[in-house]
Amino acid sequence: MAATLADMGKFFIPFLKPYRIRLIALFSLPPLWCLAETAAPYLIKLIIDQISLNPLSRAQIQSVLTYTTIAYIALVCILELAIRFCNGLWIKTFPRMRAALQSRILELTQNQSLQFVYDRLAGDLTSQYHNLTDSFERLFRILLYGIYPTLLAFLLSLIFIALISGAFSIVFLLWFFAMNGVTWRFFKPSVTAAKNQTRIQSRLLGYIGNVIGNAITWLAFPRALSTENAFQRLCRKNIALTEKLEWVTFKADSWRSLLSWLLLAGMMIFLSVGWQKAWLSLGDFSFVTAICFYVRRSVWATSLQLAEFFKELGVMQDAMTLIFGVQKTLQATGQTDHRSLTGFAKCAIRLCHIQFGYSQAHILFDDLNLSIPAGQKLGIAGASGAGKTSLLQLLLRLYEAQQGTILFNGQDYRKLPTEDLRALFSYVPQGAALLHRSVFDNIAFGKRDASEEDVYQAAHACLCDEFIPRLEKGYQTIVGEGGYKLSGGQRQRIALARAYIRKAPIFILDEALSGLDFALEENVLERLCQQLASHTLLLISHRTEALLKMDRVIMLKQGRIVLDTSPKNLSKTDSTLLSPL
Repeated sequence: MAATLADMGKFFIPFLKPYRIRLIALFSLPPLWCLAETAAPYLIKLIIDQISLNPLSRAQIQSVLTYTTIAYIALVCILELAIRFCNGLWIKTFPRMRAALQSRILELTQNQSLQFVYDRLAGDLTSQYHNLTDSFERLFRILLYGIYPTLLAFLLSLIFIALISGAFSIVFLLWFFAMNGVTWRFFKPSVTAAKNQTRIQSRLLGYIGNVIGNAITWLAFPRALSTENAFQRLCRKNIALTEKLEWVTFKADSWRSLLSWLLLAGMMIFLSVGWQKAWLSLGDFSFVTAICFYVRRSVWATSLQLAEFFKELGVMQDAMTLIFGVQKTLQATGQTDHRSLTGFAKCAIRLCHIQFGYSQAHILFDDLNLSIPAGQKLGIAGASGAGKTSLLQLLLRLYEAQQGTILFNGQDYRKLPTEDLRALFSYVPQGAALLHRSVFDNIAFGKRDASEEDVYQAAHACLCDEFIPRLEKGYQTIVGEGGYKLSGGQRQRIALARAYIRKAPIFILDEALSGLDFALEENVLERLCQQLASHTLLLISHRTEALLKMDRVIMLKQGRIVLDTSPKNLSKTDSTLLSPL
């Protein structure tokens, strides 16, 4: 479902409110320079009339020219000062507004479901993020420096022309409406064409980014992108939609060109007849000619800017899908409970009558019930596809259950802000990827405002300090995209440290120790259990020895809990079942 103009307005208005005084000042300055631009030709008209219609001495002419020069210089100064002040206010306002917008979009994107992210290429999402922030600024720039000043200049010009000829001012007004009527006529086609073309361009960039991001595959299986069928289809579609967008612009420009020619033809007829019948003075002739060419050029440029404005609306409307799902989800679920859970040292979990499936045809959990007391260490076993990871992703609200609810300390997770909910967890997924940053920054990423001491303690707790000093630059070593400059075991330990530094009430390990040898896994797990004694720990592992270190073990089979017991009560048969691989 596409975002409407009302949805876009509701999203962007809060970013404008803190700067409302500056924005009022910004929109108060264009009338000054528009008045200066239109008054200057009228001033010249008055001078020409005074000199041509009244016999003046040389001294009188010199006096008139002196005063005219002073007035003209004053008008130019007003124009330049107004423009410079406007530019200065823009510099002081929009970079800050843009930064706030970028930060908020990123926050809202983090609240999207995992399915939303998995269904899109990373480059596609990045392109939408870029389009959303850039289009907002471009729309405002077009409005402030293009559409708004031209409208003011036209109205002022219309007043001056009406002082000379009421009839021609009506013709002038009708022409203005016709020029902009053409632009409005192509409003919907422009927005639709721009939105579709932008969407394909984002996918094309996403496709290329995906190829580059998988550098090992790309280098191991070299081929030209031009031979890829999917790439070719995107290119062909991009060409077709670009041509469609350009044809919309071409048609609008053709109509505007015809109307501009009619205005100039009408102006010449009016001037010729008016001069012959003595309706017009020499000054009138000069002013009407100058102002018609000036307004025609301005209105033509603004018509193009208005068309660009519509295109940017289309681009923004497509990019709003990056956050639109979050906004609708918040409205649909009625998230009104803003009680923070982040202060809890312990957190109990309860799943009540959960029904969940990735599609209507495949229901994974049907009436799943599970209670996990605060501080319990729970081992989760099961064959591939049994629902282990899906269970944890439901807790993190990376996916939504179709029925049932999940309670954290008795509070319904659907009534909690997603950011607060996820702050309850320290999460290490299977095959955890690292950011293209230093080792230090990757560990510190787990906690806002993490100190050096926090990072070093987390590294020590997760045995990272055994290998980090041997890296090229120690903690400042750049790990590469996804962390691929490190071994699998090193990546996992840094990911563990990143989660550990947060020390959230619930610690989730989803096969997070699989890349470590047996002795190292046992050592890390023992340390974590000691350091996180009061925290709830959920461990998915295929190693029976790791599961037996937990307080409780459950086994899932086809979405059902088929075993739920204490490791002390496990029989030999049960212990064998825990490692179904």
